[in-house]
Amino acid sequence: MNIYFAPLEGITGYVYRNAHHRVFGGADRYYTPFLSPNYTHRLKGKEAGDVDPANNEGIPLVPQILTNRAEDFLWAAGELADRGYREVNLNLGCPMPTVVKKRRGAGQLADLDALDLFFEKICSGMEQDRDPDRDGKRSWKLSVKTRIGMDTAEKAEALVGIYNRYPISELIVHPRTQKDLYRGEPDLETFAMILDRSVHPVVYNGDICTVSDYQRITARFPACRGVMIGRGLIANPALAREIRTGEPLRIEELRLFHDEVFKALQEWLPGQAPLIGKMKELWFYMGNNFRDADRSLKEIRKAKNIVSYQAAVRTLFAQGRFAEKQ
Repeated sequence: MNIYFAPLEGITGYVYRNAHHRVFGGADRYYTPFLSPNYTHRLKGKEAGDVDPANNEGIPLVPQILTNRAEDFLWAAGELADRGYREVNLNLGCPMPTVVKKRRGAGQLADLDALDLFFEKICSGMEQDRDPDRDGKRSWKLSVKTRIGMDTAEKAEALVGIYNRYPISELIVHPRTQKDLYRGEPDLETFAMILDRSVHPVVYNGDICTVSDYQRITARFPACRGVMIGRGLIANPALAREIRTGEPLRIEELRLFHDEVFKALQEWLPGQAPLIGKMKELWFYMGNNFRDADRSLKEIRKAKNIVSYQAAVRTLFAQGRFAEKQ
């Protein structure tokens, strides 16, 4: 069963992906944090760098696009195809209010008629890109990452009916509504319905943080093509490998991974504050690998310069004890 590394804005850019792929591996695909094309039809500097093939050599990468305008989506997909990408992922799953209020991400699930029209336009555009009589013919696949509704899952059946009408290569389903954000339990009954009725391959996403979580989901839904893991893999970057081989995270490789990410970000980010801020975001997740390390983790959170940050990290790795995984 495939294991995909979900994107997380601000963390899983190309610096992180390269270090993860070198040190741990185990993921069949990585997905970029979403690109947000607009009427200018230009990739921003950060976005362009993140999808630059030179920054992703050897990484099985799928770019993700967030927009509710078909013309902007098609432009971005074409640009990505020109860079060598053969699949793009449409984000209909982001539940954050700043995104949803613009009717993007999960916000597009509020109006299923408009969503249907959106798919009709982008899939028509896909066919034109594949037209052999068209100069500069390009070919790319469309996958979709979705939630199961806005406030409730009552329209989930109608939603999967829309997806079934279009040439989607893969449907990645996070079985929560937009209103749920990341709270509560995933709606596995609705996911089962979608898996049963979808004509497309389905991937499960949501709350896989341990090997036992993976085993529970895959045992219940053996027809899934795979799983997508986000925060669980950021917290335990060896999780995909552990699922496949049983080899758990080791403290020395977590230190190697940390040092690779730190060094690369230090060369890329302008100044101490952005660098330390990024590393603190990582420790919000990775700190859960340690027991009885509250003091060291507190010192990491308090660090305001590289010297104090590195001192706190050295103490954590020297004195911290790994928590037991299940």
